[in-house]
Formats: sequence, structure tokens, C-alpha cells
Amino acid sequence: MFLRRLRTSAALRRGATDGGVLAALRAELAHELSSSTPSSPPSFHCEDAPDFATVSDAPRAQDVLLLRRADSEEVLVSALLAPLRFVDQEPLPRAALMKVFVSKPGATPVLRFDCRTFPIGEDGGAAGYAIDAVRYHSSARDAGEDKYEGPHFRDLDPRLQAALQEYLVVRGINSKLAGSILHHLLQKEHAQYVNWLKTLEETFAKDH
Repeated sequence: MFLRRLRTSAALRRGATDGGVLAALRAELAHELSSSTPSSPPSFHCEDAPDFATVSDAPRAQDVLLLRRADSEEVLVSALLAPLRFVDQEPLPRAALMKVFVSKPGATPVLRFDCRTFPIGEDGGAAGYAIDAVRYHSSARDAGEDKYEGPHFRDLDPRLQAALQEYLVVRGINSKLAGSILHHLLQKEHAQYVNWLKTLEETFAKDH
């Protein structure tokens, strides 16, 4: 009885020091592992966009960088998940922020399209995208923070909006590519989250 009390007391002290973190981590990890999503970040793949090659998609990075070269023109796509948004403490479906740079080697300016990809439908199986702004820079690295960058896309003449949207479609920027990018980024973030949980679980387990 005395030894059992010592062991129980020690367990309680560990629980008090731990604050229940290890148990909570293991419960969350078990929940996430019940998903069919792999625990290692997947590689980007889009059957409907074979012209795009992956330039950068590091396992620990949050973004993905794609490149399409055709007809003496380069189309560079950079995308990452948008921050979580909540309504009445309920998370909204995730969207992604996508920047599209269109350039011709040795020529200026570089066109930049700021876009959002978003899920369509309750199951989130499909996605669409919308243009938020169109800008131009002397190079892809030119932030252009000190110069006029044009109006918001929705304030443009509808005919000009339609023409700019078609300009991107011709260059392979369509709803199928947007859906593949959004799906990939969601899978990637889930894998990163699972690995983060595993690292924390291993760290807190050392004190038990």
C-alpha cells in the first residue's frame, strides 16, 4: 500500500508537471493518424497540368513553386495556404494564395496576378480560383511597394476582367490546376502537422 501510494503520488506529480500535455498529444496524434493522408509530405502532381514542373516543394516549407516554359514565355506559380478563418468559432474551408508571374526572357515588365484558390461544394473535392489584382514589375523580385499598382481586380471593366482571366487560362492557369495546388497544400500541411505532433510527443515522453 505504501509503495503503491508512492507510485501513485509520483504519477500525479508527473501529471501535474506535465499538465496532461502528453495524453492530449497522443490523443490528437491518434486522431490525425486515423486519416488516410500520408504522414510524409507528398510530391506535387497534376495530371491536368503536365506542362508545369515543380521548382521547389521542400517538405518543411509551406509553399510550392511551379514553372511552365512555352513559346519563349515563362509562367511561374507560387502558392501557399491562406491563414485560417473562423465564423462563430467554426473554421471555414481553407483557401490558398497563389501568385502567377508571366515573363519573357530578357523582356520587361513581369506581369503578376494575385489569385485565391478556394474549394467548391460541400465535399471540397473541386476548387476554383479568382484574380484579386494584376500588377507588373521590372523583375519577379521587384516588390513594387512604392509605386501605383492599379485598382482592385473587381473594380475593372467586366470585359477587361474576362480578357485577363482568359489570358491566364491560355497559359494553363485553370480550375483543375487550382484544385490540384489546394489539395496538395492541404495534404502537405497535414503531414507537417503530424510530424510536429510526433516530435512534441517524443519530447514530452522523455520526462515520463
